Amino acid sequence: MPKPVQILTNAALATLAGTSGLGIVPDGAIDHEDGKILYAGPKADLPQHLTQGAKIHDLEGRWITPGLIDCHTHIVHGGNRAREFEMRLAGASYEEIARAGGGIVSSVNATNALDVKGLVRAALPRLDTLLAEGVTTIEIKSGYGLSIEGELNMLRAARALEKIRPVRVVTTYLAAHATPVDYKGRNGNYITDVVLPGMDRAHAQGLIDA
Repeated sequence: MPKPVQILTNAALATLAGTSGLGIVPDGAIDHEDGKILYAGPKADLPQHLTQGAKIHDLEGRWITPGLIDCHTHIVHGGNRAREFEMRLAGASYEEIARAGGGIVSSVNATNALDVKGLVRAALPRLDTLLAEGVTTIEIKSGYGLSIEGELNMLRAARALEKIRPVRVVTTYLAAHATPVDYKGRNGNYITDVVLPGMDRAHAQGLIDA
């Protein structure tokens, strides 16, 4: 059943229209129906026929912007690296953190300990924070699996997020994020054994956009 026409008034619009600036409309209005914007612009120019039977919402001067795009994220992973942040604040270098078991290695271990459902559960609070900030499109990278199945599971989780939240997800295959411990000193073998065949499988399954 279609939703009734909604009109948002007394809003400051950042339309991003024009060649420079934010395209600000100080006393703006937006008319939308069933998820589609019918009008966005000055309140004074709002066509009267669009207001008939509409529900009016006074935004009291709040800003409205287009949906935001977060073009670089790693929100699908297991565990956290709070201990590392503490070490960094204390002056530890990245090499020192890595030797202590931190860095990407710690995220790889925690990520591979989760299945797809577990990765989705871990990512949802991070995604919800971004949605609350106005993000409507998000790029999500793999790169903490460092094995074929681990990378595929991260990408499967990223695709699943788009089905349970109102967000557009764009995925990036990043299996060459680091070299796993068991391939230390054998970067070429890792590319041949894991990165390239994993990319072929991910592409065949429709899991990657880039």
